[in-house]
Amino acid sequence: MDESQKEQAGAGEGDLCLLTIGEHESWLVQGRQEPLRLAMGYRALVPGQTLGQFHREPPSPLELEQAIAWVEDIVMPLATDLAPCSALRLTPSPLTPLFGPVTLPLARIEQSFAQLAAMAERDPLAARDLPAGREFAATLLILREFMHHLGFIEVSLLAAQP
Repeated sequence: MDESQKEQAGAGEGDLCLLTIGEHESWLVQGRQEPLRLAMGYRALVPGQTLGQFHREPPSPLELEQAIAWVEDIVMPLATDLAPCSALRLTPSPLTPLFGPVTLPLARIEQSFAQLAAMAERDPLAARDLPAGREFAATLLILREFMHHLGFIEVSLLAAQP
C-alpha cells in the first residue's frame, strides 16, 4: 500500500473505501484511516501458498466453495466494524486487463462470477468471455465476496499508474 493509494481513498466526497487485492495479502483503506491488512490475496488461493485452494484451472466447484468459505471468514467480521463507505474503488488487479478502468455494478460482478462458476462446471460457452487464470478467478471471487457481504452496489476499477 503506497501513499498515492492512501490519498485515493481519502479523496472526494464522503469516506471512500480503497481495496487493494495483492498477491498474498490485501489492504482496505477507509477514508483517512490506517490501512487494514486482510489475510487474502490473488495468489493466496493458488497451489504452493500457505492457504492454497485452487489446484485446477479453472478451479473446480469444490475449490470455489472452499475459497468462498475462506474469504467469507475474513470479510464477514468487517461488516460490523466497517463504517459505511460512499464508494468502493479497486486498485489495478488481474481484473484490469479484462474490464479496464470502469465503474461496474454488483450485478456485473455477480454475472462474471456466475460465468466463472459455469467454467468450473466445464461449460464450454462460459469460457469465451473470461480469462482462465487462477489469479483472475481468485481476484474476482475476493471482490465478489467483499461487495456481496459488505453491501457495495458498485466498484470503480482504477487504471494502472504509468
